[in-house]
Amino acid sequence: MNEKTRQTAMYGILLLVLLLPLFCLGVSNHGLWTADEPRVAEIGREMALTGNWVVPALNQRPFLEEPPLYYASVAAVFRILGGASDRTARVPSVLFALGGCIALFFLGTFLFTPRIGFLSSLILATGFEYFRVAHWLVVDSALTCFIITAMMFFIMGYMAENKRKKLLFYILFYICCTGAFFTKGFIGLAVPGLAILAFLLLKRNLKELLRMHVPLGIVVFLALSLPWFFGLWSHGGAEYLKVFLIKNHIQRFLPGGSSGHHQPFYYYLFGFPEGFLPWSILLIPVLIYSFRKSDDSLPPPQKSGITWLKCWFILGIVFLSVASTKRILYLMPVFPPFALLAARYVDSTFLTRLFTKTEKAFLAIFAGFPLILGAAMTPVYLLASGKYPFIASHSLFFTVIAASGLVFGLSLVSLKYFFEKRMDRFWISSGGALYAVMIFSLVAVMPVLDNFKSFVPFTDQVKSIVTADHDLYAYTPDETLRAIIPFYTSFYLKETDNKDYLAARVAKGDRIFVAIRDKKGRFEDELVSTGLFSVVVRHGAKEDRSSVLLSNRER
Repeated sequence: MNEKTRQTAMYGILLLVLLLPLFCLGVSNHGLWTADEPRVAEIGREMALTGNWVVPALNQRPFLEEPPLYYASVAAVFRILGGASDRTARVPSVLFALGGCIALFFLGTFLFTPRIGFLSSLILATGFEYFRVAHWLVVDSALTCFIITAMMFFIMGYMAENKRKKLLFYILFYICCTGAFFTKGFIGLAVPGLAILAFLLLKRNLKELLRMHVPLGIVVFLALSLPWFFGLWSHGGAEYLKVFLIKNHIQRFLPGGSSGHHQPFYYYLFGFPEGFLPWSILLIPVLIYSFRKSDDSLPPPQKSGITWLKCWFILGIVFLSVASTKRILYLMPVFPPFALLAARYVDSTFLTRLFTKTEKAFLAIFAGFPLILGAAMTPVYLLASGKYPFIASHSLFFTVIAASGLVFGLSLVSLKYFFEKRMDRFWISSGGALYAVMIFSLVAVMPVLDNFKSFVPFTDQVKSIVTADHDLYAYTPDETLRAIIPFYTSFYLKETDNKDYLAARVAKGDRIFVAIRDKKGRFEDELVSTGLFSVVVRHGAKEDRSSVLLSNRER
């Protein structure tokens, strides 16, 4: 066993020891939260029940925003574990998030060193948005995993000298890109494709496209995807294809888009720093280090790798900025290249005691970030428990005190090492403080937040009141309402936006129930004002966002 193999094994084991608690804790201690989670869980439940792995469905209606791969993984978990549950629904997210970090570890090890691979994986895992998505029932964890893996196989193919190995890696690249497509559509092809094209242009090596066997890649993609497109067409004809291809892809890049989340072009200039905290604090020194001219002294493979990472990061943000629909969540595919660039910078600080004033400022801010979090834990808890007495408990109080002391103490130690310029110990102590904050949030904060975010109290009341012989309607439902009631009660909703139709049903003398997920009581007031309906159950404040069950009186 050579030295690099030994270090790879050592860092790989340490990485798993750190990542498993970070990703596995907090997965099953709370219900489904908006946004996204109820919809994805219900689509997975319906897929598991019907066995229709081709057309995702929500409340028995086609839902064609994304291809079915992630939903199928949720459905598979439900089938394997004996039924749908909010306690098991997040298993695919954990596995994909873990897979993405492992792939990044091997990518960093291949391009640089096992230590940089280790650091890049930890940086990615502890970036706030990636950390959140790892515990969130949403397709973007799978998309990111496939893109990281695809890019890893690309750069391995690009640098391979043996023709057979080169061909094998490029075929694996095409398969992973197809997996990314099956997770979230053509964005899974566009992000790696644009980054690679820009990289080859900068390297003046477009001949590599011939060695990549692009026609073979097209064949691989078509061979894997055409059966699904044919299945989609066989279920819904041209209309299903139109909804998927035009409404949920092309129109998202047009002014106005095809859904919500409309943001200006420059949104990600602020969205990236927010989404990749705390590591985005180092954005300026990382970019300065990554673009400095001294990279010319690096070995050609490393130099090419850095250029490729910069293309992946910058072109990814530019491409995502073109779309009219933007969320910080959508930046997931561009976090990995920045994590690798940041890992190179962190690794370089182990070997130097000379920092510019700019570096010192940002490193001090980074060290102060967990210090502020540690200092804020106890006051925030005291304020929250004073406002909401039902969350107060002796065990939680002592947990907060212990976590606050640990985080605050590690942060002070990291500042001490920073001023002493002992950077290896600085990163260990400051990283330990961040790790402690995240473990605390998983174990202690999520169950508390579940008191405010869970739909289980509402759906339990619905299930106790509504029986199988009653008609249950949803008035102008959003995706969350269309998901939470079927998921938790197994009652499908009859959807309508016509209150006259509901009034006609009441006129027939039938007892009906109407579910509403309301903002500031608008829909509730519309129905109550008819004099035919009254509120049976309300969950949440009417003046904010509430889930409501209404019914008419039996005659």
